[in-house]
Amino acid sequence: MSPLTATAAAMGLLAAGYAVGRYRPAHRVSDWAHWQHCGTHPTGLRYAAMFIILSAENLTWMLLHPIQGARAWKYRNDPPPPRSPALTFDPGWAEKRRAAREET
Repeated sequence: MSPLTATAAAMGLLAAGYAVGRYRPAHRVSDWAHWQHCGTHPTGLRYAAMFIILSAENLTWMLLHPIQGARAWKYRNDPPPPRSPALTFDPGWAEKRRAAREET
């Protein structure tokens, strides 16, 4: 292979990689699957495609982040933390503010 051919092949691979990176096909497929899951509830082949895509996404995440995945699985059904008490406001705040202004 001549240097010119090798350079042309490298430039072609670089351009193809750039184009795929800009197009982001995996991100588009994932967005489609999430839209199917959260929006219209598909049946038949669309459901199968959505299930396969979301399962592959989840398994890939579990392989790349095993510790975070184990923690998420461990605490997935925990009850939410208790809520703080509601804020209470003094009903006479306007009079107190007026009195404080008059004193100064």
